[in-house]
Amino acid sequence: MKRILVPTDFSACANAATEMALQIAKLNNAEIYFLHLAVDYSTPAHVPGKSVIQDVAQIGIIRDNLDQLVKAAEADGIKAKKELVIGSGQEQVKDYILPYKIDLLVMGSHGATGIREMVVGSNTQNVIKNIRIPSLVVKQMPKRKELKHIVFASNFKRDCSNSLSEVVAFSRLWSSRVHLLFINLLNHLIEENTARSMMSDQMKGFLNVDYTLNITETNDKEFGIAQFASEIDADLIAIAMERKSLIGRLFSSNIAERLINHSALPVLVVNQ
Repeated sequence: MKRILVPTDFSACANAATEMALQIAKLNNAEIYFLHLAVDYSTPAHVPGKSVIQDVAQIGIIRDNLDQLVKAAEADGIKAKKELVIGSGQEQVKDYILPYKIDLLVMGSHGATGIREMVVGSNTQNVIKNIRIPSLVVKQMPKRKELKHIVFASNFKRDCSNSLSEVVAFSRLWSSRVHLLFINLLNHLIEENTARSMMSDQMKGFLNVDYTLNITETNDKEFGIAQFASEIDADLIAIAMERKSLIGRLFSSNIAERLINHSALPVLVVNQ
């Protein structure tokens, strides 16, 4: 986590994401890139690294807001850069990950419910579906500055070492306890000892990690994760997102999307 990308529209949830990113950057000695995507239908598509500048009042305000974010970061000893993009509307957040060698995306989300969830969805969700690096989605700042309890939910049927390494890296920033959560589906129950063994096997490659093994029996995966997170007063939910296939459908992008929509907690999404 040496380079963090923070897309922002300066909304309340984007500001919460910025606060989280600043905290992570300071703890990990990382650099932050603040990105704002604006649309000007008179200009061609933007090329990363070559900003288009227009001298209009609205753009001036946006530029000033970005300057303030950079100054706030630098005042706290954090390296920061800004990128103001005024393009055709074809530019996407994912286009700036490889050029800037980003290894963590932190972004805000308003979430969605009811008709809005079914019809318009969320720009944040569209972003996390199409990138390989970990994404931390924030609606509001956690009630504790230090994240003491992190839930990592998975079916643990495949090798989770890549996903777990990202979660463990987060836990080390705050010396957090990682709560592994096995979702035991009621229509395909696995014996408790077997489930605990599956989780323990995944942790063998990690040393000096404070973790617990937990099982919840439910067919509603989102509810099971959210309920457990509430019971232990969790500060963050982490899940491994898999591409849909004939097997291993438990943690497809749909679960990540629903948690982002409905949970008030930050959600860390890592690709399996």
